[in-house]
Amino acid sequence: MPSVSTPASENMIGIAYMVVAMLAGIITSMVIKTLSVEATILVVLSLRFLFSIPPLALAAWLVRGRAMLTISRWDRLLMRIITGHIGIIFWFLSIAHTSLGQATALFQSSAIFVTILSPLVLKEKVGIYRGSAVFIGLFGIYLITNPFSDGFNIGSIYGIFSAFMGALLVVTLRLLGRTEEPVSVAIWHNLIGAIAYPAAMIVMLESGLFASVLDRNLMIILLLGVAASFVQIGFTSAYRHGEAAVLVPIRYISVPVASLIGWAVWSEKLALMEIAGMAIVVFSCVFISVREYRLGRQMAQKATIS
Repeated sequence: MPSVSTPASENMIGIAYMVVAMLAGIITSMVIKTLSVEATILVVLSLRFLFSIPPLALAAWLVRGRAMLTISRWDRLLMRIITGHIGIIFWFLSIAHTSLGQATALFQSSAIFVTILSPLVLKEKVGIYRGSAVFIGLFGIYLITNPFSDGFNIGSIYGIFSAFMGALLVVTLRLLGRTEEPVSVAIWHNLIGAIAYPAAMIVMLESGLFASVLDRNLMIILLLGVAASFVQIGFTSAYRHGEAAVLVPIRYISVPVASLIGWAVWSEKLALMEIAGMAIVVFSCVFISVREYRLGRQMAQKATIS
């Protein structure tokens, strides 16, 4: 963490990247929800990873050139690939089986699970304030699942699993960030997906469905590939330029935006309990992220003084 305040111009650049990442994430969710009506999860995953490779490969080449695939800690990369792919499978399933607002809120709740995992994996201390925010956030997640509704919502369960795997992914990326270039990690993650999912799709005899979906939805599939790439590039670039305290609130704007889009496009309605749960989760995650950032700055300043 920097020991001095980030210039306003750098924060503005970070905000711009974060807005791009947020909008790209919402576009990705919308395309996935649209395709899930006529395609299986394997087909959707194959399309997402195949069409995200070209823009990511271009970005990796511009940043690292011939070294774009160079990795020093393959064990950590393997863990990133495993957690990342399990997480994205649950995320896709959540979008397909629940409202866009619910799926987005549950996925963004990963900050709560990161705080739970950090003492166990990264040996980081969690104080009473962040610990309390975790318990409040878990209550918000409980409300989002709307346990008192008439039917069982499997999409909410998928969303919780996606958040937990997202938390494992964040912890793994923190370890990887000490030794690896983010763009190289991203290209490996997507390259494995671009090979594994189409192979599984062929084995499951879904290649005909793949071709049919591709033929009818080529333009939005191209949009999916570009948007998925911009999500990763945007988030990585945002935190390189701006302060987390400035960027985190913008990230969670995606929850109400996704809810409004779900209502406007798919006529998705949310119960008052679900809306309250979303608000609690967003508040808890913002509090956790901002407090974690400030504690990191304090530690960096003490280290500089000493």
